[in-house]
Amino acid sequence: MQLLIFVLGFSSVFAAPLDTHQHIITAVDHSFTDVDTDRDGIIQLSELEASFFHVDFDGNKKVSESEFESRSTNHTFRKLVFLELDYDGDGFLDVSAIQGEYTVMDTNADNLVSRREFDTYYTKVIETAIAKYGFLIGITPIPPSSQ
Repeated sequence: MQLLIFVLGFSSVFAAPLDTHQHIITAVDHSFTDVDTDRDGIIQLSELEASFFHVDFDGNKKVSESEFESRSTNHTFRKLVFLELDYDGDGFLDVSAIQGEYTVMDTNADNLVSRREFDTYYTKVIETAIAKYGFLIGITPIPPSSQ
């Protein structure tokens, strides 16, 4: 479910080491800007879908790790985020997860994802990825944010 936003969301120009909460929040904000293509401050399902298909080079409705990495900025957590988003461990992020992803982010159920909803959700995604997989790239887990 968490697949889509990081697929394009982290195709921002943020490439500095992301080892603090502030850096994570900055990276997530850049991701929001990348996904919010109409710049209205709200993520709509169609924008989330478009960001997925932008990364799905071969059009098979799945994003491989190589597709993900080729469109993501070379940042410290790229591999970790992919591992976290690949729920079934098959090496792909699946388009069918988009609706579920969107629903989980939309905490007030208004069918719109605000910047706050987006930032809160994806800050947790990064923190969880670091906690689970940070050892793969030598990163020590950071304490969870209080968002």
